[in-house]
Amino acid sequence: MEKQSYFYQFIEPISKELALVARELENSIFSSPRTMLTHARVFVENILQQVIQVEKLPNDPRANLKDQLDMLSDKGYLLKEIQDALHLIRQSGNQAAHDSRMFRFSEALLSWEALYKIVKWYVEVYGPVDITVPVYQDPSPLMEKRYDMSELEIRLKSLEELLSNSVQKLTTESALTETAVSVETHPEINEEVNPGFTSIRTLTFNGRQLEIPYFLRDAFLLPQRFEKSETFLIRLGAEQQARIMSELPSNLAGLHKHVKRYSEKNDEILFEELRTLIEEEKIRRKLSLERPGELFFFYKDDHIVVTEELSKVVLTSSEFTGIPSLLRQLNEDQIECVGQLPKELVILAKYENVGIGTVEKLFEQLKKKTYEKAVITEIEDSNKTSYKKWESLYINVKIGRGNTVIRGESVPALWKEGLNWIEDHHLPLHQLVEEGVILGATDNGKRFAVALEPFHKDKRPFTQMHTYQSKLTETTYYLETKINPKSGLETLAKLLTRLGVEVKIPLLEENL
Repeated sequence: MEKQSYFYQFIEPISKELALVARELENSIFSSPRTMLTHARVFVENILQQVIQVEKLPNDPRANLKDQLDMLSDKGYLLKEIQDALHLIRQSGNQAAHDSRMFRFSEALLSWEALYKIVKWYVEVYGPVDITVPVYQDPSPLMEKRYDMSELEIRLKSLEELLSNSVQKLTTESALTETAVSVETHPEINEEVNPGFTSIRTLTFNGRQLEIPYFLRDAFLLPQRFEKSETFLIRLGAEQQARIMSELPSNLAGLHKHVKRYSEKNDEILFEELRTLIEEEKIRRKLSLERPGELFFFYKDDHIVVTEELSKVVLTSSEFTGIPSLLRQLNEDQIECVGQLPKELVILAKYENVGIGTVEKLFEQLKKKTYEKAVITEIEDSNKTSYKKWESLYINVKIGRGNTVIRGESVPALWKEGLNWIEDHHLPLHQLVEEGVILGATDNGKRFAVALEPFHKDKRPFTQMHTYQSKLTETTYYLETKINPKSGLETLAKLLTRLGVEVKIPLLEENL
C-alpha cells in the first residue's frame, strides 16, 4: 500500500518525533476518539517542555501539564487563545483517560483544531523562519488506515518515549537550530505501517527474537500449518498450552516440558516454523487490505483468488482427479462445490487418510482451473476491426515432402493445433518452451507466448491463458492468449522456422 503524507509533516525539520506522534493522532481521530484525546494531552505537554528548555525556565520533573501551563501563563509566554486551546486539550484528555463513557468524533475534532492553534504558535515563535504553517485542514476518515485502539496505544507510547528521550537530549543552545534526533534506529515506529502490523510482543529462543504483529495477537495456532511441529502442537493443546498465539510464553525454551517425550529441539523447530507462519500471515494480511472484498484460498505461501465462476465448480471426481477419498468426505459433509471450501485449505488435512500431499493436489488443480476458467479474449480491441474478416487462422507448413495446413478458429486453437503437429513430428519443442518463446516475429520483447510457467520475462503473470499438455514430456505448457491474430501467426511461424519447418502465412501476405 502506497505511503500517504500526513498533515503535520511540515514540523519534521523541528522534531521528527513530534511529527510522528501527530501522524498517529491523526490516524486515531476516526478509529478511536478516546485514544486521540488522551494522547493529544501528552503531545502538547512535550511541546511545553521544549518551550521551557528554550526559555531556560526552571523545569520541575514532578510538574504536570497544568503546572507547566500555569507557569508559562504567569510569566507571559502564552497568549489567551493558546491558554484556552491548551486547557481544552488538557481537560478533554483527562476525561478520556478516566471516564468510561463513549467519546464522539466531534470531541476529537475539537481537540484536533485546538492542537493546530498550539502547533502554529509553537512553529511561528520557536521554529525556523523558513517553515510555513499550512492552513488548518480537517482530517479525512480513511477507513483502510484504521487502527484498533490497543494498537494505537502501543504505537503512541513508543513514539512518546522516543519523543521524551529526544527532549532530554536537547540543549538550550541548539534547541532552535538543531534538527530532530534521527529515529532510523526505530524503523518499526518510524514507518507508517498498515493497521495490524505493529509489533505487540517479542518471542525469544536462545538469543533469537521473533516479533508478533498486532493482528496475530490471539491467532489460533492451527497444527496443520506446522509441518514439523503438528503433533507437538496437538499434544500441547491437549495440555491447554500453545493453542493461540497469546498463550505462547515469551521464551519458548522449556515449552516441551509440558508434554512427555519431547525435547528442546522441538522448541527450536516450533520457533522457526512460527517465523515462517508470521511471514506468510503478513503477506495474506497485506493482500486482504489491498484487495478488500475478494475471497482467497490460501495454501502455505501461495494463494488463489476465488472467482464466482470457480466457486461454482462441483467437487466431483470428474472435475478433480487423484483425490477420491477427500472428495467423498467433503460431499458427506455437504461441501459440494469449490465456494464452500475453507479459505485455509490446509484444514482439509483433518479428514481421514488425507495428508498434506492430497491438499496440495487439490490446490494445484484449483490453480489450474483458475487459469482455465478465465475469460478468453482472443483479439485485442485495437485489432478487432482489422482482422475480424478472418473466419479462420491458418499456416501452411512443409517438412520433408509433406505439405500441411495448420488451422484454428482462434489464437489458442491455432496454437494447440500447431503444438500438436510439432509433437506428432517429434521435433525438439521442449527445449524452446523451456527457454520461453517470445511473442512476435523477433525476440526483442519481454512477453512470452509459450513458457513452462505462466509468467513473462518481467515476472508479470500471463494476462489470459490456455494450457497445453505435452504428449512427449507430459509437461504443462502455458500459452499467453491475450494477443492479436497477427502476433499469434508470427510467433507460431517463428517457432516452426526454428524447428526447421518451411512456413507460409497467406493471411499476412494478403494484408501487407
